[in-house]
Amino acid sequence: MHQRLFTLIAIAALAAGLAACGSSSKSSTAASASGTAQITISDKFAFNTTPVAAGSTVTVKNESASQHTVTQDTSGFNVTIDAGKTATFKAPATAGSYTFHCNIHNFMKGTLTVT
Repeated sequence: MHQRLFTLIAIAALAAGLAACGSSSKSSTAASASGTAQITISDKFAFNTTPVAAGSTVTVKNESASQHTVTQDTSGFNVTIDAGKTATFKAPATAGSYTFHCNIHNFMKGTLTVT
């Protein structure tokens, strides 16, 4: 169910032109059906996120052919994800919006929503 929901969100974002080459990331406001938070890195060098509960584990899935990082703009989470791989980190313990970027591709930016 989660994969199907994520696929529909991704298709809608692409159809709306949100994942155009060189664009900054886009955040989904739809919560994951399974309750698992996920950041997906597309082959268009864009982040797609689902909201996460405070303190939960966030899975980062890199669907591109390049290595990326998910690095919080202020001190906090920082993971490196090789092409085609996944990584996890703990979401902040406090609800809010947390901006992040890729240290390798500085034009890639995103926001993790913690509830």
